Amino acid sequence: MQMAEAQKSAKMQHFMPVEDETQGALAVAERAALQAGELVMKGWRTVGEISRKGRFDLLTEYDLGSERLIREQLSQEFPSHRIVGEEDAESGEGELVWYVDPIDGTTNFVHGHFFFAMSIALYRGSEGLVGVVHAPALGVTWKAARGGGAFRNGKRCRVSTRDQLEEAVCATGFPYDRWSSPDNNHAELALFLQRARGIRRCGAASIDLCLVADGTYDIYWEQGLNAWDMCAGALLVKEAGGQLSTYDGNTADPRTGKLIASNGVLHDAAVRTVREARNKLLSHKS
Repeated sequence: MQMAEAQKSAKMQHFMPVEDETQGALAVAERAALQAGELVMKGWRTVGEISRKGRFDLLTEYDLGSERLIREQLSQEFPSHRIVGEEDAESGEGELVWYVDPIDGTTNFVHGHFFFAMSIALYRGSEGLVGVVHAPALGVTWKAARGGGAFRNGKRCRVSTRDQLEEAVCATGFPYDRWSSPDNNHAELALFLQRARGIRRCGAASIDLCLVADGTYDIYWEQGLNAWDMCAGALLVKEAGGQLSTYDGNTADPRTGKLIASNGVLHDAAVRTVREARNKLLSHKS
């Protein structure tokens, strides 16, 4: 019995991304996200002590408790994998890395807003293998494994088919240093406001990306984030048939915290709009 368990553990520690094993990792990540969601919901609208990591960047005991729970479950199942989380030090080593945001949208959580989520992703380098985004106050869980499609509450989802920017609903966010940096997304926002049907800013990048994946939004762009904010949602977009790129239209690496995501059909229009806005910004600076 002990030998069998040891063999199972070794397999899970060093698994290759074949279908059965990525689905197993996905199940572990989803279970951890759901349990973390139950924990966090105990503090929703009743948050106790709040501390600050920066001028606008908040931290609660539920961020810490959620990350602790997720780390414990991942490290138990995959003891040799690295874990990179928002609130605690990096652990483990090796090429397989879990990116964990215990509450993406802490400001929303503190203020009683519905848009916050647990975001968990497994990557090898820039390649996404598993992604789960669980939004407990919304009652929605998005998940994907490489090559297996994207799902919202267990039903397969796809990006939208809208092909006109004037019919698009787009989403974005703003960096924490927006009060001091001229590169604050205002130029990009102003141009999209002129060209798109609507702009949404709900304060949780992981959910924004998932809403591109399930066809609610058509375009999302943002910079100044971290790997744990974007990695899970980015995989969802790809598995739902969408497109990711840098602001210049090149291949995106979600770990950089800067990308454009779209339904694919509108991607060139999104890149052109971002590029035009940023060129105006640079010309004003010079």
